[in-house]
Amino acid sequence: MSKRVADGGLDAWRSFLRAHAAVISKIERDLDEHGLVPLIWYDVLLAIQAAPGHRIRMSALADHLVLTRSGATRLIDKLETAKLVLRETADDDRRGAFATLTHAGRDALRRAWPVYARGINERFLAHLSQREVEIMASAFSRIREASQ
Repeated sequence: MSKRVADGGLDAWRSFLRAHAAVISKIERDLDEHGLVPLIWYDVLLAIQAAPGHRIRMSALADHLVLTRSGATRLIDKLETAKLVLRETADDDRRGAFATLTHAGRDALRRAWPVYARGINERFLAHLSQREVEIMASAFSRIREASQ
């Protein structure tokens, strides 16, 4: 395996990391300034909302969010304390648990989306052409699939 990175590759990697960090930071600040849920909470709520029956196994949630099981458990603890999710024991496996959305959790998603969407549009998409958006979506999909 080569220890060399292709010409421009390190610059592309660093630019990606810096852009990601900057945009996420701004969106997180926007959500906070509007008194909305943190972005990581939003991502958890969205994953639960998108799951079949609007419930997801804790282990699947951890995989989806690229967290350890204990990290996902701690995050769900916070969301449960905030009354945005409920934890339910799996009927078929008493050791397993599901996270489900509450009405407050669905409301938190609904209220946060306009601020999040504006952040995506203004802080990310406004700086790209439609062709660049398509190229990025394709490239990042290939990278993700190759990394699974």
